Amino acid sequence: MYGAAKIPQQRLPLSKKTKKWREECVDAFINISKFGLSERRSNLKALYDYYNGEVDETDYRYVIKPYGKSRENFPSKLRNYPIIKPIIDLLLGEKSKRPLNYTVTVKNADSISLKEEAKTKQLRAAVEAMFLNEIAKPKDLETQQIQEQQPPLPKQVAEQFERTYVDDRAIKGQSAMNYIMYEQEMYDKFQKQFFHFLVSGETYSHKGVRRSEPFYDVINPIDIDFDKDPDVEFVEDGDWAIVRRYSHAATVIDHFGDYLTEEQVLQLEDPKHQSVDTYLLYRSEATGADDNIYRNRLVEVVTVYWKSRKRIGFVSYTDPQTGVIEEFEVAEGYRMPAEIKEMGGKIKYEWVNEVWEGTKIDGRFYVKTSPIPNQRTSLDNPSRCKLPINGFKYSDINSSNISLVSLGIPFQINYNIFKYRMELAIARSKDIIAQFDINMIPKKWDLDKFMYYVEGTGIAWVDYNKEGIQLSPQHQSVLDMSIKTIEQYVLLLETTMQEWEKISGVNRQRQGTIGAYEGKGSSQQAIVQSSHITEDLFRKFARFEQRELQGMLDYSKEAWISGKKGMYVLPDTTTQFIDMDSLAHMESEYGIFVSDAGRDQENIRQAKELSQAMIQNGMPASAVLDLMDTENFSGIKEKLRKAEAAQAELEAAQQQAQQQQAQQAMQMEQMKMQQEAQEKDRDRRKDIEVALINAEAKDQANRLDIDLQKIMMDHDIKEKEIDLKREALDKEGDTEPNGE
Repeated sequence: MYGAAKIPQQRLPLSKKTKKWREECVDAFINISKFGLSERRSNLKALYDYYNGEVDETDYRYVIKPYGKSRENFPSKLRNYPIIKPIIDLLLGEKSKRPLNYTVTVKNADSISLKEEAKTKQLRAAVEAMFLNEIAKPKDLETQQIQEQQPPLPKQVAEQFERTYVDDRAIKGQSAMNYIMYEQEMYDKFQKQFFHFLVSGETYSHKGVRRSEPFYDVINPIDIDFDKDPDVEFVEDGDWAIVRRYSHAATVIDHFGDYLTEEQVLQLEDPKHQSVDTYLLYRSEATGADDNIYRNRLVEVVTVYWKSRKRIGFVSYTDPQTGVIEEFEVAEGYRMPAEIKEMGGKIKYEWVNEVWEGTKIDGRFYVKTSPIPNQRTSLDNPSRCKLPINGFKYSDINSSNISLVSLGIPFQINYNIFKYRMELAIARSKDIIAQFDINMIPKKWDLDKFMYYVEGTGIAWVDYNKEGIQLSPQHQSVLDMSIKTIEQYVLLLETTMQEWEKISGVNRQRQGTIGAYEGKGSSQQAIVQSSHITEDLFRKFARFEQRELQGMLDYSKEAWISGKKGMYVLPDTTTQFIDMDSLAHMESEYGIFVSDAGRDQENIRQAKELSQAMIQNGMPASAVLDLMDTENFSGIKEKLRKAEAAQAELEAAQQQAQQQQAQQAMQMEQMKMQQEAQEKDRDRRKDIEVALINAEAKDQANRLDIDLQKIMMDHDIKEKEIDLKREALDKEGDTEPNGE
């Protein structure tokens, strides 16, 4: 089924890429792949077997069958004592706790100009605010002293802008990436891929668009083959990739039913028409031959992705109104309209890369042999396209690839052998025993009774009355049947573990095993040195994660061609919303930056250790708790920045409050002084008024006294006048004649 094949010509117009051409392409790539070599699959599977603790007796043939003879009746059994799995599991645990901090940036050509425009706008607003504030400044010195805070200086505005500016498109891209991470369960899938990376030294994925959403699938390293240039690190930048899977017929029909004819579906469902070769091949590679080839039959599905060539045109013309040369891309077979020709339109054709796919089912049926619907290309270079399959190997430069498990296999084999032989030694060990002349057994005693007293009491009874018994040391001796080599095997096991820990970079201190006489400082130093060895594993995988995030963000442009609105819930139950404009999203050239998780983790640890000092320095406990709950260093820096800003605002508010209190106190003092002055003035006026009143009252009294005296005088005068008149009348009466 597999063999050498010539790849058909790829630089052809679409009209010549016939059905036959497409099927020949699929067959050619399958035939040049390594899937026909059972050795590749078995070698990879052995790595997973060693992780799971399965023993391959062929690795121990010289031990259990020396000189071609079996040791089946020996009092020992070859078992696996895992030393590889604990190391892998520890690194997996560390990976799950390492933060994945990613930041979306925008690489569009107008990014710098938009930033400078926004900066200029803020600076202009700051200058205008200062100018208006200067104009409105009160002339009264007292009022000026209690004026509110001045607007920030342009230098301060510029510094604040550089710290906080983020392109709006980057904010949208960050929101899109967050949505993809949680909707596609990327954290769990990255954890699974890191497991493959540790075990096999390889990790692979499949990305694309499915039902208007970007999808992400993990590929088993056993099920993939590819080809790329030696200097190309990632599969997506290579020339072709093949994914081979085995599925039940029902699964295959459900997935490819729209592309299969009714007859093909019937052949897949009916065992009589099934191809047996692929099934037997898979069984022999995976688990061995099966007596019933039709039981739980698996169908081979091989999908090929390759870079073909297509012809595209670039039409250019001069706009008569602006005089600017306009250009746009057209497909093969484009007919230039008359109005474009009138404007001097010209067309230039180029050959660019285009990713194709084709699937072969059960070694017979070809489906979906066409260009992939979602081409991932560069806006600047249409020929720079990427395969939907990505992955890389840990170390395959100028040599065969290695993995952590492959490095540990020799140590695992030796460890199991030493355990096996130590078990044999223990079985052979009979301790130190005494030898007795059989004639020393007393008469009428059997051997069991004699041994009963030997073992129970430690006494060997001797019948010296028996014939031939003489007291002589020759009748008894000591036989040492203990095995002194057990201690040597223990030492060998310890040495093997130490060598494996040195190679893997995971020492016992890192595993939590600390010696009785080890100090905290020495243990911490050992852990740090250990992390330096394994950091390369995490660093290389982080570069792969960055590539994967970039790809998912690129595919989201095609998936959300009509826009995207939705809601998703974070693990902390926080609700987030996404609202993507299709045009803005399509035209954005995103970049993904993934920070150094190892450095971030150490910084996070140190930042959290400062939490007590932060509380003592006045930071609210709620802010510190929020800080401790953050698992990425960029988030910690941002929250610290906000906390510092809040603290600065609080201090400024407190200072302003103090100033206001001082101003209020001064105002109160001034009011008090004014009140006292007013009171003194009122007292002075009161005294004057009282004096005036008193003076006026005295004057009035004098005037009343004068008037009274005048009245009295007038009264006295009138009384005297009355008296005089009365006297006069009396005199007149005396002068009249008597008897009238």
